[in-house]
Amino acid sequence: MKLFALIVVALLLVVTFRSFGQQASAPPANDDAVIEQLRLAGSDLSKPHPIDFYLYAPTQDSAERIARVLSNKGFEVKVEQAATGTDWLALATKEVIPTSAALADLRRDLTALALREHGDYDGWEAPVVK
Repeated sequence: MKLFALIVVALLLVVTFRSFGQQASAPPANDDAVIEQLRLAGSDLSKPHPIDFYLYAPTQDSAERIARVLSNKGFEVKVEQAATGTDWLALATKEVIPTSAALADLRRDLTALALREHGDYDGWEAPVVK
């Protein structure tokens, strides 16, 4: 039952995060709102969280280039066709302590990387970590 509750909370965080309309140009305050939701859900913000970062690119080749850069920076990356449209998703996962500063730095770097490939950084999500 506890596992079910954690899954429900994680899904709510994803829905909450997506409802903020996260875009590459969005202010970091949205990151802070998600961090606050993690805290309210009981997540231990002093511990690393497996955070998924969403980067979209117009072609498979450009998504693969993004994946290579991120893999070299310690991310685990999967490339797959986006759920809708013609874009490709580079889903990058990394263990990160979710602080405003760390996520602002990642936002800046991931946005720049996506833009180099004519793509878009679309935000992040993370499960509750106890």
